[in-house]
Amino acid sequence: MEKLSELKIMEYKYGSKEEREQHVKWMEHQGFECSEQVKKSDGSLFEENRKFYWYGKFK
Repeated sequence: MEKLSELKIMEYKYGSKEEREQHVKWMEHQGFECSEQVKKSDGSLFEENRKFYWYGKFK
């Protein structure tokens, strides 16, 4: 048996834009790649007033 690859994905929820920006810089310095998505909601797509939060996804 031979493992060809492994993918680790880490997701973070932030309290502010500044917190996200600082953490993204640190993670990228550590060699991780950040997705382009900056905000996310756990609510339904059909909700009119969904609440969004600052978000980061790294691999």
